[in-house]
Amino acid sequence: MASYDDDENFGSYGVVGSFPKDFGYGPDEQDTEDRSPSAENKPRILLMGLRRSGKSSIQKVVFHKMSPNETLFLESTNKIVKDDISNSSFVQFQIWDFPGQIDFFD
Repeated sequence: MASYDDDENFGSYGVVGSFPKDFGYGPDEQDTEDRSPSAENKPRILLMGLRRSGKSSIQKVVFHKMSPNETLFLESTNKIVKDDISNSSFVQFQIWDFPGQIDFFD
């Protein structure tokens, strides 16, 4: 039986479709309770889009269990809001909520 670790076609991946081994989610990782990734090493989800298109509302409903009806009363986002999501030891990432009126080409 061939090992995927020895196959040069997979690079740093152990199995097709898996995370890279050095990404921090593989079975080779030891106990992660004392080694949580720092904020700059966490994967990021960037919420970007048009003004008043529902970026902050989606974040509040999905990750903070807010009722969709309550999101109608959220204030507009004026600056980048960074939110750490660490619900479990396996899923740890950051959400960056960008304001809709930001122009990246100025």
